[in-house]
Amino acid sequence: MLKSKHQLIFFKKTAFQFFYCCFMALFVSFFIERKLQLPSNFEKGYALMEMLLFGYSVFYVNSVFFAKEMVANKKYTSFLIKNTLFIAALILACYFLRIFLKINIPYLADEILYVDSFLVVFTLASSLFYSDWIYQIENKAAMYRLIKEKNKFEVDLLKSQFSPHFLFNTLNSIYSKCHSTSPDAAVMIHNLSNFMRYLIYDCSSQRVLISKEVTLIDDFIKLYKLNYSADINITFKHKLFDEGQRIAPMLLLNFIENAFKHSQVGVSKESYVKIELATDQDFLYFKVENNKVTLQNKLEKGIGNHNTISRLELDYIGQYEYEVTDLENRYTVNLKIRL
Repeated sequence: MLKSKHQLIFFKKTAFQFFYCCFMALFVSFFIERKLQLPSNFEKGYALMEMLLFGYSVFYVNSVFFAKEMVANKKYTSFLIKNTLFIAALILACYFLRIFLKINIPYLADEILYVDSFLVVFTLASSLFYSDWIYQIENKAAMYRLIKEKNKFEVDLLKSQFSPHFLFNTLNSIYSKCHSTSPDAAVMIHNLSNFMRYLIYDCSSQRVLISKEVTLIDDFIKLYKLNYSADINITFKHKLFDEGQRIAPMLLLNFIENAFKHSQVGVSKESYVKIELATDQDFLYFKVENNKVTLQNKLEKGIGNHNTISRLELDYIGQYEYEVTDLENRYTVNLKIRL
C-alpha cells in the first residue's frame, strides 16, 4: 500500500512513462525489422536506439518544460515554436552523429518520413496528455493538502476559544477601572477587546465584511502605535465601493504584520509603512509598502506570507494576482482579488 500522495503521484508518472516506452520500443522494433532494410545488426540496433532516444527526449522535455508550461499557462504559440526548434536541433544532432559513426541509414524514404512524423505527433500528444493528467493530479493533491491545513487551522482556532465570555468580562472590568485613572491604558484595552472579539467570533465564517477587515486593520495599527511614545510613520488609506462586499477573513493582516516587523517602524525614524485598500464593483486592491533596514528581510524573503498565499490558493484559486517588488531599500506587496 502506498504511504503518501507523493508516492502515488510518482507511481503514476513512472507507470505512464513505462508504458509509453514499451509501446515505442515495440512499434519501432517492428518498423525496423519489417520495413527498414539495414545491412547489419549494429545498424539496426543503432536505428532502434536513436529513434527511442529521439522520441523519449521529445517526451521528457515536453512533460517537464514545454507541455507542462502550456497546460498551466495556455501558451500555444510558444509551445509550437519551442518544439519546432528543439526537434530541429535533435534531427541535426542525429544527422551529425550518423556521419561521425559512419552509419548508413536512408533519410528520405517514405516509410521513414511517415514513421518519424507519427513518432513526433504521437509523442507530443502523449506529453500533452501526460502533463495535463499530472497537472490535474497534483492540483487535487495540493487542494487536499490545503483543505487539511484549513481544517487544522479551524480546529486550532476552536481550541483557542477558551471561555471567551470570561475573557471579555475581564477585559471590560479592567477597562472600567482604567477609564478614569489611565485613559491611554483604557484605549489600549478597548482596542484589544475589539481585536480579540473579531478573531474569536467573526473569523469562524467563510466570508466577512470587508469593512470589518478595515476596522481590524485600524485596531491593529492603533495597538501597535501604543507600544511607542514617538510618532510612527504608518499610513492607512481605504476606500470601499460597497460596505456589503465580503472577503475571506484574516487575509490581509499578515502582510501588514510582516511590514511592521521588517521595516522596524517605530524603532527607526526613517522607517515607514504605507497601506492602501480599495474596492470596485468586482475586485479588491491591496498594497503594502515598507522600507527595509535589516538583512533579515533577505533571509526571510517570502516565508512570512507563505500561509496567506496558501489560503489564497484555497479560497481564491485562479481569481487573484499577487506581486512582490523586492528592492534594496523597499519592499512592496500588491494583491488583487476578485470578490
